[in-house]
Amino acid sequence: MLISLFFTMIIVFFSYISFIWIKYGSQRSISASYYILPKNINILFTLFCWGFALPAIIIGTTLTDSGLMFFAGTGIMFVGAAAAFREKLTNSVHMIGAYGGVLFSQLAIAINFKAYYVNVIFLMLVLFVQFFGDKVNMKKIWWQEIFAFLSILYIYFISIF
Repeated sequence: MLISLFFTMIIVFFSYISFIWIKYGSQRSISASYYILPKNINILFTLFCWGFALPAIIIGTTLTDSGLMFFAGTGIMFVGAAAAFREKLTNSVHMIGAYGGVLFSQLAIAINFKAYYVNVIFLMLVLFVQFFGDKVNMKKIWWQEIFAFLSILYIYFISIF
């Protein structure tokens, strides 16, 4: 079951990111893709968040006795539920979910999986993009979010296989 859930995460992540990147280019953030999608299909952003987060929650709570990945996944699900982050009402939920998803996933990687090198690599990549992203025309938040998602996929890959 974990393998099926893991492959679901991979398919959901790479399908959505590839679709957005090919059709619209990299955006300011993954969340910004909600606004570039036509209204009749912008639900794809919510489905992307939930399609990644729910399997992440199940895998994380199965592999560990901790709730850290549960909270990370819940944060990502909040991002999908509050997709319209430019509106005042949903902005707080969206941002808390986004920051919480990244924070709790990185804590789980360090505390539950003891893979500190993943945290170090993630932090180095985030800092590189933050300080040098403009020089190489990188969308900072987009890439930082990509690295956060990839760190979850990587830790699950090495834990399951």
